[in-house]
This record gives sequence, structure tokens and C-alpha cells, in this order.
Amino acid sequence: MTLPSHGANPHILYEKLGISMPEQVIDFSENSYAGGPPDGVKENWLSWLTAASHYPDPNGVRLKKLIVEKHHVRENQILLGNGAAELMMTVLRLFRNREVGVIHPAFSEYERVIMANGAEAVPFYTSQENGWLPDSTDIHAFLSKPDRAIFICNPNNPTGVRIPERLLLDWLETAEKSGSTILLDEAFIDMAGEEFSLSDQTGNAALIIFRSMTKMYSLAGLRLGYLLAEEAVIQKVSDWVPHWNVNAIALLAGEEVLKDEEYTGKVREETRAERHRLQQALRDMGFQITQSEANYVLLQPPDPDHTENLWRSLLEHGLVLRHTWNYQQLDGQWLRAGIKTAEQNTKLLEALSTWVQSSSSEA
Repeated sequence: MTLPSHGANPHILYEKLGISMPEQVIDFSENSYAGGPPDGVKENWLSWLTAASHYPDPNGVRLKKLIVEKHHVRENQILLGNGAAELMMTVLRLFRNREVGVIHPAFSEYERVIMANGAEAVPFYTSQENGWLPDSTDIHAFLSKPDRAIFICNPNNPTGVRIPERLLLDWLETAEKSGSTILLDEAFIDMAGEEFSLSDQTGNAALIIFRSMTKMYSLAGLRLGYLLAEEAVIQKVSDWVPHWNVNAIALLAGEEVLKDEEYTGKVREETRAERHRLQQALRDMGFQITQSEANYVLLQPPDPDHTENLWRSLLEHGLVLRHTWNYQQLDGQWLRAGIKTAEQNTKLLEALSTWVQSSSSEA
């Protein structure tokens, strides 16, 4: 059976599994902020409908100006995209017929865009024993040869583990000296804190940063992201994206959310509090967890062989967690749970507690 390779769209999952979908479903497999977008998006939504009748600004100048203010970069170091995934597919054209590293477990799109562009994926593995961090010596050795690239997700998806800045800067120095490139996916860095971003290194020829605006701002359906890189990279990649690749309403929403500075602090605070609550409760129930700094937690039941049983049991109760069969090094023995509202998280914890008690009594 081929399961969906991403979270979200739970109706597809239920259909694939042949399970009747409950009327009420909480989708923990989706990792956007559960509280919804900033109030400004809701308040302006109807007024934005007129924009649907007109072509958007192909350069997204007003949104770029706000990104300039946010990251203190130059406008010619930014490229807007229809989500970060579009930009990844486009950027990989720079690395055709080359070796591109992937640190596993990893977002499945990395290998997809590598293969789609005729490059060779080179795997690096992490494990629970080493804190889900790669061997730094291996990364340095790979980047010490020219014309290579490596995808690094920070914090990692699906573990949520953040790579220390000193390691990233060391790897960046190696790549800069050799002529290799770090493809840094910061889709979830704003959940950990902007102080951990390498956006201040924008302009370094060895660094390309992918940013998503759909996670923190709960805009997954609009598809919006951007690239931060040196001007030469932006100029080249810009020729490969379609004209008007970002729709008018997405541009307006992007402008609105970047103006709301209080929102990000509120989301980060809520997410941290709920994540800590979930992590502690899971530990108390005997689950293994990752030290996530993102808006999701990777968890494993006391007996890893019962992970699929737990996953299906939760599905039957309308609680959809992300399976991990297509994550190398996880092989279906872990589940990823997005951080939702306090009420929704409590429902998940109650269901997990009931399952643990039931499993214990059966044993």
C-alpha cells in the first residue's frame, strides 16, 4: 500500500487505508499554527477579493520591502515563491548532475527535487543515540569538495531538533572555501526563534536559505515562501520561475502578516508552552520523544513494535498523526504530532493515555 508522502489532507489517508473517516477529525499531521492567521488577514479578506480579478505584481515589490526590513538584506537577495517547495525544485537546477547531500530523517521533497533535476542524493544519517545530529566530520568531508550541495533543515523535519549555530557556521566556512553550497531550509526556524536564523549570512556565495510563510502564519493553503541568497543566485534562479508565480492574495496576506510583530511572539510563546506540556506528559506515559524546538513532536510508544497499532487506533478516533514509513531512520516506528490548540492537545493526550492503559492490561 502506498501511503501519502506528506501530512495534511487526511481524507486521502483514510481512503488509502479503507477506514471510515469520522465526522470530527483533528489533523495533527499538519504542522501549521493551529490558531489561524493574524487578525489582519481575517479582517481584510473580503476586501482582497477584488485582487483576484487582476494580475499580481510579478516582482512582489511591497512584500520584498517588508522582508528587507525583517532580515536586513537587500531586495536583490530575495526571490518570492509559491511556497518554499517551488523554490527548492527550481534551485536544484543549479546542481544538475552533481552530488547533493540529505541528512536523514528528512522532508521527502529534498530527494524528490534532487532526482527530478538529475542530481545524485548522498545520504547522511542521524539517530536517537546521537541526539538526531549528524556527524560533523562527515559533513565537513562532503562539503570540502567543490560543486556539491547539502540540504539542511533547521529545526529538522520531522525531529524538530535544532542544529547549533556554531556547527552551521563551521560547515558554511568549509563550503565557502571549497565552492560547495549549503541549502538551508528554515521553514520552522521562526518557531524556535529568529535569533537562530542564518539570514544575517545572506550574501555568502555558499549559502541559499529557504523560508516558508505558511507555518508560523497559518497560510498553508495560500502557498507562500521566499529565497535568501546572493544576488547572482537570485538573478539566475529568477529566470526559471514562471511569471506571476505568486498569486495576488498570497502577496497581500504576506504583507499583512509581516506587519504584525506581536503575532509571532504570541505564536512562539503558545507553541513552546504546549510543546513542553506534551513532551512532559508523553515522558510520564513512557513515550520516547525528541527535543523538538519546532511546532511538532516526534514520539514513539513504549514498545516501538506497537506504533502502527497506536496510529490506526488514533485514526479511528479522528486523531490523525503523521506516519513515518517514508522517513529513513524512522521506518514507521515513530509518529509526528503537530502542536495544536490546548484543547486539541488535551484530547490527544487523553487518547494516548487510554491506549497505553489498554495496551498494558492486554500485556
